[in-house]
Amino acid sequence: MTVNPLRIGMKKTMLLALGLVCIFSSYALAANNTIRISTSYESLLSTPGQTGMLDQILKEAFRRIGVEAEIVFTPNERSLVAVNDGMLDGEINRIAGMEKTYPNLVQVPESNMTMHFVAFATRDIPISGWESLRSLRVGIENGWKILERNTEGFPHLTRLMNASHLFSMLHRDRLDVVLYSKLGGYELVRSLRCDHVHHLDPPLESREMFLYVHKAHQWLAVPVAEALREMKRDGTYDRIVRNTTGYLR
Repeated sequence: MTVNPLRIGMKKTMLLALGLVCIFSSYALAANNTIRISTSYESLLSTPGQTGMLDQILKEAFRRIGVEAEIVFTPNERSLVAVNDGMLDGEINRIAGMEKTYPNLVQVPESNMTMHFVAFATRDIPISGWESLRSLRVGIENGWKILERNTEGFPHLTRLMNASHLFSMLHRDRLDVVLYSKLGGYELVRSLRCDHVHHLDPPLESREMFLYVHKAHQWLAVPVAEALREMKRDGTYDRIVRNTTGYLR
């Protein structure tokens, strides 16, 4: 077998270039001491003023390891792509296993929160899991992978970029159910004044949610996970949750 020295040289050059990108990205973070975290939430969990529940939790966790966190809004569908491509440094809140689809993401090994995925409706509809929704007019927000996977092939599915529009459609009886997180859904119900909208039991699924960082910053994953654990031990985590979401409970 003949080995092409040119091909070997090209491979070495490519690997060196990739390594330098990761090194320089880490140096850039170290230089300005700021990590830019993408969020697709616009209220409650994350707000434009960076005062939402997750904003405060993650900014405090990074502060404890000497890094400033800046929360940057990106539409849901583009958020993961932007972080995977290295345009942003982290993704605020996703289910476990996203690295299987987005290989440049590294999961922080401590959950941000437990998210309950439920169906919101204006009337009582008996449900028993995802499949029981198939015959209904179902609305979901683009970019929520867990919702997209579990509603694939539904004949009366509406997908929009904006959850507020989905809840407005539900309010006007153009949808039977909207699938959303329980906490975020009730914030929208409150802000849109759709008092007759409520969630259906049981929850469709409950999942632990995690912060992800781009692999160029994977050295941050373990320290920030430990900072999150420390916040849960010393009461800071519960205080932030209570102060930002207590009025919905």
